[in-house]
Amino acid sequence: MPWLKELTRKALRDLEPYKPGKPIEELKRELGLKEVIKLCSNENPWPLPDSVAKAANSAIKEINRYPDPEAYRLRRAIAKKWGVSPAEVIVGGGTEGILYTLFQAILEDGEEVVFPFPTYPLYGVAALAAGGRCVKVPFEDSFAFPIEALKAACTGKTKAMVLCNPNNPTGNFIPRHDLLNLAAYLESQRVLLIVDEAYADFVDDPSYLAGLELFREIGKVVIVRTFSKAYGLAALRVAFAIAPTPVVDSYAKVRSVFEVNTIAQRAALAALTEDKYIEEVREKVIEERGKLFGALSNIGLHVINTTANFLLILHPASNDIYDELLKEGIIVRPGKDLGLPGSLRVSVGLPEENEQFVVALEKVLKRVEGQ
Repeated sequence: MPWLKELTRKALRDLEPYKPGKPIEELKRELGLKEVIKLCSNENPWPLPDSVAKAANSAIKEINRYPDPEAYRLRRAIAKKWGVSPAEVIVGGGTEGILYTLFQAILEDGEEVVFPFPTYPLYGVAALAAGGRCVKVPFEDSFAFPIEALKAACTGKTKAMVLCNPNNPTGNFIPRHDLLNLAAYLESQRVLLIVDEAYADFVDDPSYLAGLELFREIGKVVIVRTFSKAYGLAALRVAFAIAPTPVVDSYAKVRSVFEVNTIAQRAALAALTEDKYIEEVREKVIEERGKLFGALSNIGLHVINTTANFLLILHPASNDIYDELLKEGIIVRPGKDLGLPGSLRVSVGLPEENEQFVVALEKVLKRVEGQ
C-alpha cells in the first residue's frame, strides 16, 4: 500500500534511527558465545549499593499501581541536593526522554537546534521528531569545541543549542571561560542553552565548569543529568534536569503522564544518598581509564584520553577491528554509529574486563594489520 509511505513525515524519511550498543545476549546468540564483555554503552560495571537494590526490590510490591506522575519525592530530593527549587526540576525517562519532551515543549515547526558534531546522535533525532531543524557545527581537528562557529550558526530561527559536556564520543569538555562566554552570548540572542552532563561525574580537571554553576549565575540554561552512568541505573531509564521555571511548566504540559516508573523513582531516590559510592566509582573509573590509556598507547594505538568513562581509539581499520573483537566476545562501539568513522569508543569496564580487552585487541590487530 504505497499511500502508507506518505503518512510518514517528510523530515523523517531519510533519518537513520539511533543505533544503540550491541546487547550481550544478541552476540551470544549470533556467535554461540558463552562469555561476552560489554564495553560499548558507557555503563557503570560495579555492583550497586545495597540500599539502592533494596529500594528497587521494595517497589516491586507496588507495580500493580501507577507511579507518582509528579515524582514528588524524587524531585524534592534532587532540588535539595543541588540547591534549587523543586519548581526548577524535571524528572524524565532518561536523557533522551527529557530531550524528546523538552523539544516538543519549546520548538515551533522549522525552528533550529544547534549542536557541535559529532555528538550524541539523539539530539538530532529528538529535534527532528519535534518538527525542528538541526544545525550541525563540526568540531575542530583537535576536537576542540568550535565556539565562534557555534555562535555564527545561530540565526533568528535558532531556539536552542545543545552541548554534551564532556562530549560523547570525543570525551573532551568545553573550557570554563569558553562556556561562560558562549552562555552569555546565547542569552543575548535569546537562545536556550541545554547542557547534557551525562559524564560530568568522571571529570578530574579543575578547569571544568559544571552547568549548575551556570544555572546559578544566569538561570537561563537547562542542565541535564542522568542516573544511567555513575549511579548505575541504566536499565531503569531515569534522568533529571535543572531548568528555568517557565521551561519546566511547558515541559509538564506535554510530558508522558507516567514517564518514570515506581522502581526507577525509588532506586534513584536511594542512589542520591550514596555519595561515598559515587565517589568510589568515580575514583575507580579515573584509575582504570588511566591504566587503559597507558596499555593501549603502549601497543602503538592513537588514543584520545578523555574526561569521561570511555576512551576513543582512532584507527583507519576500525570497522574490521570491531567485527573481529566481536568474535573474541568483546563488544565496543564503532565510531561510524556516532558520526565519527575511523574510530572505536571503548567504555571503561572492570579491571579484569579491561585487561581481557587489551589482550583480545592485540590479537585482533595482528589479524587485521597483517591482512
